[in-house]
Amino acid sequence: MFARGVAVLMLCLLANTVFGEQAAEKTEQGATPGEMKLEGKYIKQLTLEHRGGNNVKFDQPGESIKVVVGRYRLREVQLESGYTCWEWILPELKQNWIEVGEDEPAVLKAGAPLKQIVKAKREGRVLSLDYQLSGIGGESYARDDRSKPPTFTVYKGDKKIASGTFEYG
Repeated sequence: MFARGVAVLMLCLLANTVFGEQAAEKTEQGATPGEMKLEGKYIKQLTLEHRGGNNVKFDQPGESIKVVVGRYRLREVQLESGYTCWEWILPELKQNWIEVGEDEPAVLKAGAPLKQIVKAKREGRVLSLDYQLSGIGGESYARDDRSKPPTFTVYKGDKKIASGTFEYG
């Protein structure tokens, strides 16, 4: 009786949290397989949310992944360089669902190349700088190790007039 209960518990855990494409294919017996092409590079780990609420994780996903046909959205991307995108923090702001069909691969844009964006705003004698590190799909990244925040230097011609670091948040 105990062994059967453990087996049922393990099956439920597997169905609720799926790790890797092999597990994704086994989660729903008889489900139609689909494919998602990844346009970004250097992805160490990718987490997608299936429309039913289950998360699907892929380690070193490469250029395409096998998933069950359905709707998915990006939840987390970890890059090999130590930068991570956490889309699950404010999911209501980004409802970009990707439809995966059985005939043609869907496309997900996430990962490198990364683009550094600095917005400057002047208010009297104060210059406010806002920094964002953005992926190929427009997703925002932050460094996992926050002990070394991004730095900046301001020049007037060839003369250095200010420098500092950006604060997280």
